[in-house]
Amino acid sequence: MNRHTKVAIFIAPFLVVGGYIAADYYAQEKANNRNLFELSLEGQCNLLRSSCILKNKQLTLTLSDKNNLTQIETNHPLEEISLSFVDKDNKETRYQMEADKNKQFWHSETSASSLLRQSPELKIRLIGLVNKAYYFSEFYSREH
Repeated sequence: MNRHTKVAIFIAPFLVVGGYIAADYYAQEKANNRNLFELSLEGQCNLLRSSCILKNKQLTLTLSDKNNLTQIETNHPLEEISLSFVDKDNKETRYQMEADKNKQFWHSETSASSLLRQSPELKIRLIGLVNKAYYFSEFYSREH
């Protein structure tokens, strides 16, 4: 057995262990690097009387409701968007919004108006998908 073969046999186990550790580290780092962004509510939200505006650096959403038709308008096309309302008994009702052709206008028939008339405060949850990035928000619509 020549000298190079002996060195290769000696180094091989270290390379295997080092490669395993490096691959595990890379996979864990990639899993922790999620594309999840929070949308902040601008001002107060009073859904029965006016629109609610949600923003972050890249995305702006305007949420409105008239006669149980809830609409969302965005400044960038979304792939999908889901909206849910949580009533005073902590019961969540979820709605998958439907898009217009350009995917910047979304709508769905919801129970938002009736829920807001029953309770002065309604928790709203929203999550949207754009280019493998999720944008989410949880806020209250308060009727004063």
